[in-house]
Amino acid sequence: MKASRIYTILLILIIMAILVVGTMIVIKYGGNQINEKQIGELLTKIQTEQEEQYQEELKEINEEYKGYKVVGIIKIPKIELEYPILEKTSNETMKISITKFWGRDINEIGNVSLAGHNNRDGTMFGRTKELEIGDKIELTNTKRITKEYEVYDIFKTDPNDISIIDPDEIGTREVTLITCTNGNKERLIVKAREV
Repeated sequence: MKASRIYTILLILIIMAILVVGTMIVIKYGGNQINEKQIGELLTKIQTEQEEQYQEELKEINEEYKGYKVVGIIKIPKIELEYPILEKTSNETMKISITKFWGRDINEIGNVSLAGHNNRDGTMFGRTKELEIGDKIELTNTKRITKEYEVYDIFKTDPNDISIIDPDEIGTREVTLITCTNGNKERLIVKAREV
């Protein structure tokens, strides 16, 4: 009699644990999908404004996303990535988009470093591990000028390695993509230079 009661209690606890874990998964990945939809709407708005202004002088991108200034757009065709770049990196901004980590303005001479989460569902920088030398990255600045960059180096490094923010070649335009890997013990770095 006592054994069946213990089994019943264990069964109820297991079912409750499964429900809690399932709910947490739905909340996490459902939140990513809602964010993706909102980002798509923002990018569509920016593109529509550009098309409407095509005959006139193009106005600078002057948008915010969830209270943070958009300083550019990153697009990587190979992995179907397109995100607004937010002006600063913090725990909050990294939950919602790609962020400017270090460097001058987008598409200026020097190295601009961009950070993004390596989400398991493939959002943000979740698919950067698929990139290879020679792949293209497009950056659009607030003046709506787009420059194309070509990946020339991919490596992992220690999270405290700050040498990654330095340009490899003085006088060129470079972009460094930074994301976590190996359970946040390392950083996956993708470096690209203007074509």
